[in-house]
Amino acid sequence: MPHLVTARLIVRPSTSRRVPSPGGPMCTVVVSIAPDAEWPVVLFGLRDESPDRPWDEPGAWWPELGDRVTGVHDREAGGAWLAVADDPSRASVVLNRHEEPPVPEGGWATRGSLPLRAAADGVLPVGPQRTRTFNLLTADRGGATHSTWDGSITTTTRLAPGVHVLTHAAPDDRSVPRVDRWLPRFRDVAPPAGPLGSAGEGEGAWGPWLDLLRESSRLAPDDDDALIRSDLVDGRLFSSLSLSAVAVSADRVAHRHIRLDGAPSVEAALSRR
Repeated sequence: MPHLVTARLIVRPSTSRRVPSPGGPMCTVVVSIAPDAEWPVVLFGLRDESPDRPWDEPGAWWPELGDRVTGVHDREAGGAWLAVADDPSRASVVLNRHEEPPVPEGGWATRGSLPLRAAADGVLPVGPQRTRTFNLLTADRGGATHSTWDGSITTTTRLAPGVHVLTHAAPDDRSVPRVDRWLPRFRDVAPPAGPLGSAGEGEGAWGPWLDLLRESSRLAPDDDDALIRSDLVDGRLFSSLSLSAVAVSADRVAHRHIRLDGAPSVEAALSRR
């Protein structure tokens, strides 16, 4: 029986359409899908959020879900940006889109409930939603799905094996500058074959992906091509605050979380993981 996830309603009247620049902050996820591998799905997610919005590092913050579900906790709305679960193993992460549908009666429900439901019970969104628009990646031992609510319709598709880059737009949408620049680069290198180890354990198979992340960090953070970002949306600062490296196998999920806020460089952040 699916768990009931408590989702707060947040009343925020919409006074204008919030449309970021094509490369503006809306989070970025790079995912590799190899169904026959020991770890069929490996991904990293860069969380872009206002530095003023309070949050907690991964933990079992939702008592109704028990200890098997952990995630990056949004204190303001109570949900998760990214959540993972064991037995069965699943991972799910939500990315904002830019469409602005009318505010539903009673106000918005938090998008942060979506990764929790997907990770805990494999429940994917269907039909009209009471949340703002979103993209939702959900991974399990069989691969990964991409769910979208654009304010008019909710759709879910299964991603093909290979490497994909996800943002506020459709998967692998080359009209997004950072996707156009980095998708072929990520596809040209070997993807990670399992979990990211600690700094003392070395980067292993994650080296090529992390090297591309380092290369991107040399761009200005408001460059539309940058993966690690800091930019204004409607006059409000959004920055890449953390990196989550996730690997999903048949029987467990490995999640290594790295804070980027407060670190002098990406290299410094990676070295203290």
